[in-house]
Amino acid sequence: MPVISVNAWSFERYMGPLRMIEWNEDTKEQVLKVSNRPEEMGLTAMLAKLGRKGYRAVEIPYCHLQDTSEEGLEHLRDQARIQNVQLTSLLLDYGDLSSVDPLRRRTDLSWYRRWIDIAADAGFVCVRIPAGEADPDDRPAIIRAADGLRCAADYAKSRNVRVVTENIGGLLSTSDNVNRLLEACGGRVGLTVDFGNFPEDKYRQLAEVLPYADTVHAKARTKSGGIVDEDDFYRCLQLCANAGFRGPLSLTYLDEGDAWEALDGLRSMADNVMTKPA
Repeated sequence: MPVISVNAWSFERYMGPLRMIEWNEDTKEQVLKVSNRPEEMGLTAMLAKLGRKGYRAVEIPYCHLQDTSEEGLEHLRDQARIQNVQLTSLLLDYGDLSSVDPLRRRTDLSWYRRWIDIAADAGFVCVRIPAGEADPDDRPAIIRAADGLRCAADYAKSRNVRVVTENIGGLLSTSDNVNRLLEACGGRVGLTVDFGNFPEDKYRQLAEVLPYADTVHAKARTKSGGIVDEDDFYRCLQLCANAGFRGPLSLTYLDEGDAWEALDGLRSMADNVMTKPA
């Protein structure tokens, strides 16, 4: 049975301003963009509720780490330990290691190293880094992305953190490219598989990459009004079971309605599928 985790992107509406990095192509530099959100729940309260509900792991986007001081990261690590909730992945939703611009790649890689240090100090197991936004037909981009990911992975290894990438962004929008990139990384980079990110023929493509998954974003497809498409979710869960997946299964709900209630419903469906004998 996989560890049932939660993707904290599910709580985006509740956790205060989003501080996201973007690349300014005109000035060739990273810029901070802040989107206002009400702060109805901080990380400490989130971890406490996860613990009470019996969730044993969580993935947290970098934009939700408001305090990256030594004291702030120590507090986060201690609260996760107290609640018995593993900090599985720090999600870095920025960057383009597939870019043809060497300055962009160097700048992004330096930014990744900083967040790898933050992840290590907070006690995260993994850091999720996207491969990039290049066209999926751009084969040299796979080599560029693999070079950057290997560099990040080697640095992360020195901090006892694992780098994983994900089927997210233009370059890894096909299962063939996911597998090509993993092969180019020579086993030094892991994989997060997201149920919702393949734009076409997703069930076939999920089946092709799930055997290599370290973690899974069990993202619910929803209908009008935020109602979960249960047929789709069950089918994706069955693909996980067929692949023998046993890593953290990170439940993800990104629509309207009560996120906690929706996540509990997803967990019930996951229990129905993933606890069955092989």
